[in-house]
Amino acid sequence: MAVFRPPTDDWLQLSDFDVDTPPTEEMIVSYSLLRFFRAMPRGRNVYLLDSGAYTENEPSDMTTVRRTYQGGHEHQVTASEVASLTAAGYGAYITES
Repeated sequence: MAVFRPPTDDWLQLSDFDVDTPPTEEMIVSYSLLRFFRAMPRGRNVYLLDSGAYTENEPSDMTTVRRTYQGGHEHQVTASEVASLTAAGYGAYITES
């Protein structure tokens, strides 16, 4: 059976502050060591919609989602799912187990 691993981005920097919230002195001290860590991978969710389309943007109406492939996880997929994921451009993230 095939395994689908949704794409990941290597951009999650642990020392980044929320730009809308100014950092307090305690936050600056507590995050000072985190700047020495590399950026970590962050998985992207892939949503299969009722229309048969795939998207990585979370829909505002979650009742239109048929299946969610959570980023950072391995998902067992059937042959028909392999075909539709490959057609949607996710073929590089599918391996045979």
